[in-house]
Amino acid sequence: MPGISARGLSHEERRQLAVNLTRVLALYRSILDAYIIEFFTDNLWDTLPNSWQEALDGLNPPQLATLLLGKPGEGEVVRYRSVWPLTLLALKSTAYALAFTRTPGFHTPSEFLENPSQSSRLTAPFRKHVRPKKQHEIRRLGELVKKLSNLIGCTQVVDVGSGQGHLSRFMSLGLGLMVKSIEGDQRLVERAKRLDQELLQALKKEERRNPQMVQTGPRHSPHHVVRLREGACHALEEYAERLQKAGPGLRTHCYRAALETVIRRAQPELRRPGVQGIPRVHELKIEEYVQRGLQRVGLDPQLPLNLAALQAHQAQENRVVAFFSLALLLAPLVETLILLDRLLYLQEQGFHAELLPIFSPELSPRNLVLVATKMPLGQAFSALETEDS
Repeated sequence: MPGISARGLSHEERRQLAVNLTRVLALYRSILDAYIIEFFTDNLWDTLPNSWQEALDGLNPPQLATLLLGKPGEGEVVRYRSVWPLTLLALKSTAYALAFTRTPGFHTPSEFLENPSQSSRLTAPFRKHVRPKKQHEIRRLGELVKKLSNLIGCTQVVDVGSGQGHLSRFMSLGLGLMVKSIEGDQRLVERAKRLDQELLQALKKEERRNPQMVQTGPRHSPHHVVRLREGACHALEEYAERLQKAGPGLRTHCYRAALETVIRRAQPELRRPGVQGIPRVHELKIEEYVQRGLQRVGLDPQLPLNLAALQAHQAQENRVVAFFSLALLLAPLVETLILLDRLLYLQEQGFHAELLPIFSPELSPRNLVLVATKMPLGQAFSALETEDS
């Protein structure tokens, strides 16, 4: 993937990149600030330049993935059906040129060659209840933290936003680190504690079956504490993959935007209410989705509906997808600016900091990890990024 390597930039070059990103994102503030569920209520399509509308209108999802997001299908030749405006082409080029690259500086064979759902580099007890993507992430991040702890003499680790505790368990019970976990959802904390006990019992059984596997270092169960945490944003790569498949699930944003028009007419002060997941959206007619959505936000599901208006909204499904794709095209720039801001802040506070792409981008597209230490590590940062054999 094209882009900039954070490690190849001086402090001044990083500051200038932050300035450039801020200027670029200011140009597209209207797209960044838009809510896709207000596509129809706020006429978001008409907020785009006319030349952009002409270029994007009528493109199907695979074409959007190829031409706009730069993610062609395997063996696909990129062909534009018309001459795109320079402003749109400039946005596309800038979105990749100014974003941090996610390509690691190393390559190792996949840990999922033998079984696509089980990492060959994690033992069975640590794979249980964990999806393949998460298996890869907890292994790589846990090993990085272990290396870093050894380098700087750290004896305790804090995992903020620990969820169900998969990473904490691997670091504590698998790598022998002293870990404290902080999580804002009490239900996740309780589940994490149950999984801790389940893993401890599994490890004891494993040791009884094979005494040679008994851990020689200390084994600490993670300590879970309740605090608040924040969420993450969408990944462009994952959405581009969905566009290439052109599945019916892409209509969800269009349906939700149509539902918003009905909610506003029924209760104007009710804006952007949360709608709990409606199952099997792709199998529903738009009026059926709207009725279920009304019920979920506390409104009468039998409200009279303008079926012609709803069908007109549904006919603009590809426009909704195109606008959302534009917003996602800007997402790597936003993410780069956020990471860069944190990196610069830490450096200005006297820390030695780097951004390292430690996960495989095929498994985990959002793969940059911010590492900061009080003592200089120099070339040791490279050792943190690489895989152990």
